[in-house]
Amino acid sequence: MNKYHLTGLALACVLPLAMAEENSPSYGQCMDKASSTVAMSSCIQAETQLQDQRLNRVYKQLMGKLEAGQQKRLREVQRKWIAYRDDNCTFHVQASGGTLAQLEGGVCVMDMTRDRAAELERVLSPGQ
Repeated sequence: MNKYHLTGLALACVLPLAMAEENSPSYGQCMDKASSTVAMSSCIQAETQLQDQRLNRVYKQLMGKLEAGQQKRLREVQRKWIAYRDDNCTFHVQASGGTLAQLEGGVCVMDMTRDRAAELERVLSPGQ
């Protein structure tokens, strides 16, 4: 087995949610072409940026629909969520160790950001 097969096998175990359908099609295409951890990391960073833009967009839309008291509460909750996401994903990197730790940390940020964007979208447009 060469190193790419071992990396792929390891990633199949470490990154089970990385290809969730909520990710963009470009992410799947990028990961399909990635033949190294550096390339995979680049794919993860690009998708994280897209998901972060999505999160920021829906956050602003939601803020525009809320009254002042609710806006303040959402701002507080969002700041706490960002701190939690960052601490949680740092923990994953430190707990995992090894060569795939950085990838796992990146996927953690990507997944949590995507999931938070979806959560706020549900608040913005319930029932859809």
